[in-house]
Amino acid sequence: MAIPERRRLGDILMEAGLVSEEAVAQAIARQKETGHRLGQTLVELGLVTPEQIAAALSAQLGIPYVRLSDYSITAELIQKIPERVARQHKLLPIEEVSGKLIVAVADPLDITALDDLQLMLGLDIEPVIAAESDVMRSIEHLYGEQISVESVLQELTEDDVQIIQDVDGVLGGGAEQVGSETPIIRLVNMVILQSLRDRASDIHIEPFEHRFQVRERIDGVLKDLPSPPRALQSGIVSRVKVMADLNIAETRLPQDGRIRVKLAGKEIDIRVSCLPTMFGESVVMRLLDRSATVLNIAQLGFQPDDAEKFKKNLGASNGIILVTGPTGSGKTTTLYAGVQEVNTPDIKLITVEDPVEYEIRGLVQCQVNEKVGMTFAAALRSILRQDPDIILIGEIRDAETASIAIQSALTGHLVLATAHTNEAAGAVTRLIDMGCEPFLLTSSIRAIIGQRLVRKICPACREKYTPNSDDFKKIGKRSSDYEGQEFFRGRGCSECAMTGFKGRIGLYEVLELNNEISDLIVERQPANVIHRKAMEMGMRPMREDGWLKVLQGQTALEEVLRVAPIETGVAIKD
Repeated sequence: MAIPERRRLGDILMEAGLVSEEAVAQAIARQKETGHRLGQTLVELGLVTPEQIAAALSAQLGIPYVRLSDYSITAELIQKIPERVARQHKLLPIEEVSGKLIVAVADPLDITALDDLQLMLGLDIEPVIAAESDVMRSIEHLYGEQISVESVLQELTEDDVQIIQDVDGVLGGGAEQVGSETPIIRLVNMVILQSLRDRASDIHIEPFEHRFQVRERIDGVLKDLPSPPRALQSGIVSRVKVMADLNIAETRLPQDGRIRVKLAGKEIDIRVSCLPTMFGESVVMRLLDRSATVLNIAQLGFQPDDAEKFKKNLGASNGIILVTGPTGSGKTTTLYAGVQEVNTPDIKLITVEDPVEYEIRGLVQCQVNEKVGMTFAAALRSILRQDPDIILIGEIRDAETASIAIQSALTGHLVLATAHTNEAAGAVTRLIDMGCEPFLLTSSIRAIIGQRLVRKICPACREKYTPNSDDFKKIGKRSSDYEGQEFFRGRGCSECAMTGFKGRIGLYEVLELNNEISDLIVERQPANVIHRKAMEMGMRPMREDGWLKVLQGQTALEEVLRVAPIETGVAIKD
């Protein structure tokens, strides 16, 4: 099977404006170390997405690019190619036409695999290109164990749980353990696996008086999973606690632990939190996919001018860049993207995190462990003796950490950190409340980024619609100003579990300190005054960024109204 004359992949990506010449050079240098293909290396560095590589390969080789969601792949088709071959070569049969098998491939240059396939099947093979993530996700779905949470639940009965009485009362009400543990283990594994397939970030196991509920959080919204019988609650909780190396006999106090598992070829870190409630222990598992690609700034969703502000401040030799927002708003992802921007061989970059969510090449990463006294503050004191250029602080939680961060910035270090506040301006008042002197904040802080995450419209079922006048009023706009503007929403399909949304994107506001903002901080003005002044000085608030993303067709108006904070002083227009 011959390969047509082709242009270089890097040239195609540069012509499309997806990467710079410097980025390609960086990837080529990394490629020499790893031996991986250029496309794979670019994805590993977070410079492009798998979909962009697939489209570029299509242009390079003249082979069609497809999205597998557009095809109904039957079990009969799947049986033509053994699972081992499909996984090894990252390919999938998608259609058979007139004795010709159409095969989606992640690596169209694997000619040997295609030739072997043709010889094995006795069919002409016609390759098409699909994104590697798309191919592997489909392989997992189509070839994966034909087993579901529902099917495991059907095998479980109350006989699978044995109650061990607590004679002395030491266990606080008794502990239930699995009598025939295999079904329970399979159920817990399947819940985790299904949540990974569903792109969930958290699993909630919740006890109530007469029922037992299991839910998963997908794109920030909770969704029910099939719930086990109430009698199996303690057996399931005990299994999770055993996996997390927690004390299964202790049911009266909160416990936190961690699990590292390998499921479906992925290494997953799971943070486990157990909380005693009226009807048993509530368990929440936070899923961290260690194989996930760290995004770059261009992929986060910053408007071009805000991205430039972020990059400009990342280029400084000292100062603090704060990223703020509530829990689960993507702050750590933004910090990692900033780190990717400045992670070069001539820079010493040290992080202190709780936990280390992703391992990044070139970074010295420290894990907080408060049980042994390894707090953020303790780690930072030692880090300053490690000759860093840039310090990343997972979270400024207390006055001591804030004080060390400020001193680090004032002594020639660039500090990237997060804080829990609702908007950018609120970070200033939060630090003042911790005891930080305003004049030190104005001397050290360069920029504060406030953010939220909104769900993106599912591309497979996106449709046009017309918002009503009330929708415009809620966001402070006049419908007459947007006549002829196209608006979109998701209809709901199998790709997005009928939600109309798939994936998330950030809403941002970037507050840069200047003389006028600094004066307000020194005067200890409240956050709303600082916020209004920043808007007067050109800051685009999060809700306005959300409105732009609605106009760009990236998210829905209802999402912006749900997530973005209401702006102080925004008038509702008729």
